[in-house]
Amino acid sequence: MTHLKRAGALLAVVLLAAFVVPRIIPVPDDLISFGFHKVDEAANEQFWASLPMQYANPTVCNDCHQDKSSSWTLGDHRAVSCETCHSPANDHIAGKGLPAVDTSRDFCGTCHSSLISRPANFPQIDIGEHGGQNTCVPCHNPHDPREGMPPRLPHSMEGRENCQSCHNPSEPLVTVPPRVPHTLEGRENCTSCHGTTEARPTALPRIPHSLEGRDNCLLCHNTSAIKPFPENHTGRTTDTCRNCHQPAG
Repeated sequence: MTHLKRAGALLAVVLLAAFVVPRIIPVPDDLISFGFHKVDEAANEQFWASLPMQYANPTVCNDCHQDKSSSWTLGDHRAVSCETCHSPANDHIAGKGLPAVDTSRDFCGTCHSSLISRPANFPQIDIGEHGGQNTCVPCHNPHDPREGMPPRLPHSMEGRENCQSCHNPSEPLVTVPPRVPHTLEGRENCTSCHGTTEARPTALPRIPHSLEGRDNCLLCHNTSAIKPFPENHTGRTTDTCRNCHQPAG
């Protein structure tokens, strides 16, 4: 009987404490309004809203940068947040200048250097070998990397094993000079970037007539002659015509 009285007294004390203590110890008003699982919710919303923005959703960036977002939303980097490359949005919005962008090979290599743990279909390169010492952005548009992929060869490689016979910036007879410094030499290096799988065997126009008695192509094909050549052929000589154009017969 004594034990029952003690247990009853203890229970009474606990119930009294549960009723009195919350009125003695200050608690947030929204503890009562919103319940235990939403403690201080209203105050939190006000608190976070009062803080300056540090990071932002890409949709915030797109409001001003629609010209970039249009290609980004369709590109392979669309899952990469703007701030991954451009630093926190607040640094830019607060008037601290343009967002800092690291265009170094090592920065791009953070995601694209070869690692055996990455999926086989994920674009990976050997940072030490790929593209010489050029930075990535002259060839690869960061917002849509495939947009800047090295162009496919518009012709077959048959009879053109030495790429640099036409594409050599150090020689006067340059057909199409490379748009960025190329330090690599040899056909093998060219085709590692400029694939031939989409090349068309007869992509370049054939000569529709015999060359007999027509040794000098430029008599008929110059900017002011019967059939002018394209403007980008200016400065080329007869010797270079048949490097690309062969008689149809």
